[in-house]
Amino acid sequence: MDTQTVELVRKGALVVEKKYNLSYEEFAEKHLFGNYPVVIGDACAAWSAKNKFTPEFFKEHYSDREVEIAGKKYTLGEYIDWMLTGTEENPAPYPCTLQIERDYPELLNDVLPRFKYALPDRIQSKLLPKRFLSGANTLEIFFGSPGAQFPYVHYDYMSLHAYITQLYGEKEFTVIPPDQTPYVYPRPDNLWVSQVDDVWNPDLEKYPLFAKTTPIKFVVGPGETLFIPCGWWHTARSLTPTISVALDCLNDSNWKNFMSEVDVNMQQRRPKLAGAVQTYLSVVGSVLGTVEKMA
Repeated sequence: MDTQTVELVRKGALVVEKKYNLSYEEFAEKHLFGNYPVVIGDACAAWSAKNKFTPEFFKEHYSDREVEIAGKKYTLGEYIDWMLTGTEENPAPYPCTLQIERDYPELLNDVLPRFKYALPDRIQSKLLPKRFLSGANTLEIFFGSPGAQFPYVHYDYMSLHAYITQLYGEKEFTVIPPDQTPYVYPRPDNLWVSQVDDVWNPDLEKYPLFAKTTPIKFVVGPGETLFIPCGWWHTARSLTPTISVALDCLNDSNWKNFMSEVDVNMQQRRPKLAGAVQTYLSVVGSVLGTVEKMA
């Protein structure tokens, strides 16, 4: 963000807008490279998942599939029943996630075509060894019940951009700008996770600097896609039974941030190779950047 935008955020003068018929040029300038969130109202218009991914669909086809949440196992059918009857006082455990590519590949076509705002994407490039992603899950389905809240405030692992498409129900998101990172108390062992577990009722005796943050809260509904740029801290709470699809993206706009994350991991695990890896990624970034400009 530029200095003026940062100052407006601090004054609470900015909101996360909802935009329809957003051109890629405007998206790239103001959000992708401008590093500012936006809700895109019609990004998933061509997805069959838009009408298909309902609780009834998943109960009919996947009721017996096993899911694990916070160390406990459930059938997906059991979970969906709880999700539909959960309340603010007694929400179903969250998050319940399905890994599409690994466990539900038959559903891939339902989240295609990949919308233009999430292109180009380097995650699938043959020039990028998957180990550099450090196990990041890049395409997931999330289920939640009323009152279910994501268990921690975080930015997306490896500084990837996140696109969260709400397909069923409404979810309330809270985002915090990346320049306020010193105030969210990143965990020493996981710098992408905040130690503050409740942004609206924080323990200011334990985390006094959090009072300097300016969280932005808004609701995302069915058919809408939230773009969360790399480094933006965020969390979410389901207002109703919800189903959403989250995908991550890596391109020129967050490549340097990604390289920094890889370097941190390499310094911890294989420090002697860290320099060579950074050189390789720098070359790959230049090559892919040239290819993307020609496309």
